Amino acid sequence: MIYFDPYLLRAFLTVAEIGTVNGTAAALGRTQAAVSMQIRKLEGLVGTRLFERSSKGLTITADGQLLTAYAREILSLNEEIGKRLQNSQIEGRVRLGVVEDFAATRLIHILKAFRDQNPKVDIDIIVEPNKRLAAMFENQKLDVVVCDVSQVNRKPMLVWGEELLWVVRSDIAVSAGTSLPIIMFEESCPWRTAAMAALADRDIQWKIVCEASTLVAMVTAVRVGIGIGPMICDTIPEDCRILDRAAGLPVPVRIDVGLYAQSAASAEADYLARFIARYSRRGLA
Repeated sequence: MIYFDPYLLRAFLTVAEIGTVNGTAAALGRTQAAVSMQIRKLEGLVGTRLFERSSKGLTITADGQLLTAYAREILSLNEEIGKRLQNSQIEGRVRLGVVEDFAATRLIHILKAFRDQNPKVDIDIIVEPNKRLAAMFENQKLDVVVCDVSQVNRKPMLVWGEELLWVVRSDIAVSAGTSLPIIMFEESCPWRTAAMAALADRDIQWKIVCEASTLVAMVTAVRVGIGIGPMICDTIPEDCRILDRAAGLPVPVRIDVGLYAQSAASAEADYLARFIARYSRRGLA
């Protein structure tokens, strides 16, 4: 049986996030030699290389990626068990930034479960567009953020792969070969580029008839019947339908949304981030 020392796992996860031994040593308050030794010891325990070394730093291997999810789970459960046995509760305040599409859907059940178990943690929920959330996170104005991975220059704790589906009001007919009326995200949204590329790839005739700055705006425009809009499955209204994938109609758009926490996050912020990641992996999202 392999014993996974929490200190080794913490060093491993920090290196995986930061990408260098120097940065990890600074973040954990240890020497570079100590961090390197911990990584080598962990690799010896599992019998495989967890990082590829180069002059630019460390790149996580496929086996390292596999260990990452388990390492987070082990550390999270280790902390949770200790707090429950000691009958202690986390206290404090967390600034959580969330893209609107997730705040209105999959995070509701997770945050409810967190709040039920941690009533002394106050959560400020900031809903902004992807680009704005990333900027606030970079400027230390958010502790935890959920936004498009293209906007944050670091490795996410967790990635949700999503599809933007093309949606129209149920009673509106859409025919291939005609110019499609498209409801599009505002120019600053990273999903706009991906959506327009999907339209271009199918050589479709289309024109933007409305720009939507928020999820509410997108839903309203689609339900009013202004045109066809790209939406995540969980946000599609009941009186709307997804376009089929027939020739001449746009295909779904792949997007990736990541979960991030500050490297020097408070105990309550770090715990919330790992709680979200753990519950997402358990399929509660």
